[in-house]
Amino acid sequence: MSKERTRCREKVLMYLFQQELGQNVEVDFDDFSLQAQAFAHKLYESTLYFRNVADAIISKFSKNWRLDRIGGLERNILRMAIAEMFAFEDIPPGVTVNEAVELAKKYVSPEAGRFVNGILRNIVRNWDEILKIREEYLNVVREN
Repeated sequence: MSKERTRCREKVLMYLFQQELGQNVEVDFDDFSLQAQAFAHKLYESTLYFRNVADAIISKFSKNWRLDRIGGLERNILRMAIAEMFAFEDIPPGVTVNEAVELAKKYVSPEAGRFVNGILRNIVRNWDEILKIREEYLNVVREN
């Protein structure tokens, strides 16, 4: 399942990036097993759901980098990794970070992999603070 999950993450990333570019996206994960389809759909929906809080977290932990200066692929890789850590508590954060780093290296550059790794490692080290930020976000969403 792990190689298939890697392929799911790649496909989710492409859909997120296309959507950010303003393209009409029709999400289709039918080429995966049923279990992988469920993972991919949940990851995609979670990334959209947690986008605003992920952006706030990225902004907080990306020292000297405004969110709009971070490349679109890197930004979506970071959003997706944060959403994965929020939505899939059964996946160890180290696995999520490693997958995100590999995506950045594959689709952007080795430097992007190091950038993504630095931000995500900082987020994981400050996980209690991250959970408070998420909870505040969820409270605001519930109130509206």
